[in-house]
Amino acid sequence: MLGKLLKQELKTQGKTVFVMYGVLAIATLLTIVSYFAGRFAGARIFSAIFVVVCAIYAMTLVVTVVANFISLCFHFYQSMYSAQGYLTHTLPMKSTQILHVKIVAAFAYMCLTGILSIASFVTIAIVVDGQSFASFFQVLVKAFCDTAQELGVSSVWFALFFLLLFFLGFLNALLLFFAGSSIGQLSHRSKGAFGIAATVGLYYASQIVSLIGFFIGSLIYAEKFGTVHNPAPWAMGAGSLLLIFWVAVYYMICRIIVQKHLNLE
Repeated sequence: MLGKLLKQELKTQGKTVFVMYGVLAIATLLTIVSYFAGRFAGARIFSAIFVVVCAIYAMTLVVTVVANFISLCFHFYQSMYSAQGYLTHTLPMKSTQILHVKIVAAFAYMCLTGILSIASFVTIAIVVDGQSFASFFQVLVKAFCDTAQELGVSSVWFALFFLLLFFLGFLNALLLFFAGSSIGQLSHRSKGAFGIAATVGLYYASQIVSLIGFFIGSLIYAEKFGTVHNPAPWAMGAGSLLLIFWVAVYYMICRIIVQKHLNLE
């Protein structure tokens, strides 16, 4: 039953998400075509068109990520807490299992959106730069290793930190909205509006707490080590732990409300 629900969830959420993937693919193709048109035609008008198409592509890239995020969050709210939620919660499954399926599906699509967006941008960069993928990859790896060396950390640790930010960043953003939507169910009126307000409040509070925690940690680190040790690994580790902490907090908010305080519209 769990597998069937996950499959259905992926199918339902994918209706909007894959439309945006198609739009991004078209924008990528048009950008490449306009580049070659300007390169081989030699007319200034084609160069101007390429600049315009690049601007449209940049907007499309941003819209794809934002639109998919909004779509996934809206689907979560509709299928969990609106009138549609009554049907969802009649399934012969625990409420936490349903929550997990929706989180996994939304997280998978956001990660896929990020990966495809990066792949689209890299494809255009390779075409415009005129390099092969292998050459471009070597340059990218060298730049990555040089950045890690400047920060005074190993390339492996820097790569792990980058991947952690990429995946946990998406998960954190999704769970922030999910937690805000869940808190909105505690209100007897205007649950949607209260959920939006709760999301903004959670974000604001988390940033303040994180800033204070980071500041206190920096003071403790400076008091203990001074300038003897490189602060970059500590800062990266502290940032990662804070991100993991807020992911856990948002998840627990969703879990507790779904289990004990479910109050559908």
